[in-house]
Amino acid sequence: MRVVAGAAASMAVATTGLVLTTSAPAQAVARCTSDGKPGLTSGRFKNNTSETIMVKGDKLVNGQFKTVEYAIGRNGGTAWGAGICDADFIKTYWDWFYINHVVDGDSYQKITGSWSCWDAPGTGYHIACG
Repeated sequence: MRVVAGAAASMAVATTGLVLTTSAPAQAVARCTSDGKPGLTSGRFKNNTSETIMVKGDKLVNGQFKTVEYAIGRNGGTAWGAGICDADFIKTYWDWFYINHVVDGDSYQKITGSWSCWDAPGTGYHIACG
């Protein structure tokens, strides 16, 4: 989880061994362009599933970068389409799998680079992401 005020905190995610860390607004500036578009190092996310997925990331609001949370629509919705210039975390609401790990869908998971999620019929899970 991120706190724009710059408070330091981190949360371990036991299911995947990932660590979610806070970041300051200066990181959003570095990852997004000054006009609020994704930069070269921005996190990107595309939802290719039949489910809605929550994304938390940075958006330019009234000239300042803020951490926001948006529901990304199914069947091709993107974080950028919701105005998020740097997608940082997703929450799927369904348990899913990522590189042979089962992930709790009720917890935010860190996006590294460009991610997408897709339907995964026949696997025992609704979706797969990564």
